[in-house]
Amino acid sequence: MTEVPQTKGNILLVDDLPENLQLLNDLLVNLGYSVRSATSGKLALRTIQAKQPDVILLDLKMPEIDGHQVCATLKSQPETQDIPIIFISAINDTFDKVRAFQLGAVDYITKPFQSEEVVARLETQLTIQRQKKILEAEIRKRLDAEEVLYQSRALLSSILNTALDGIAALQACLLYTSPSPRD
Repeated sequence: MTEVPQTKGNILLVDDLPENLQLLNDLLVNLGYSVRSATSGKLALRTIQAKQPDVILLDLKMPEIDGHQVCATLKSQPETQDIPIIFISAINDTFDKVRAFQLGAVDYITKPFQSEEVVARLETQLTIQRQKKILEAEIRKRLDAEEVLYQSRALLSSILNTALDGIAALQACLLYTSPSPRD
């Protein structure tokens, strides 16, 4: 049985320029990431519905649907709202950066980028996602334990209440059937 190699993360690249996609794809695949690419916002949304990525690297300026619209769409849907989106764009305008963060992006990288910076920011988001999943699992375990504790307390309370009723009834029977001291 052959073992499937473990990837560092499932990344979706969205950019309308094939050379940008190729550059990022080569970098990330060589580092052990699983990478898919989309050349438009529409294609990205369809790709995400088919299989959700762990992180999205999203260009800002694209034809038809730009990066802001893609981000807003993803953040408005419960099934995709938690996917981290890192904008990667040649636009270095403060307004566009702020708008990206307001729409729910977790980071913004300007082109031309340094490979090390992209990988560092990507790894940070993947680490946050892993820690979030561990925390959610711990919360589920604690909620389950609280439910068991609640049920145990309810059962114990029921047993104690029943036992007290039984003791009172037994005492009443003993008083009724015991010989009086005058006899």
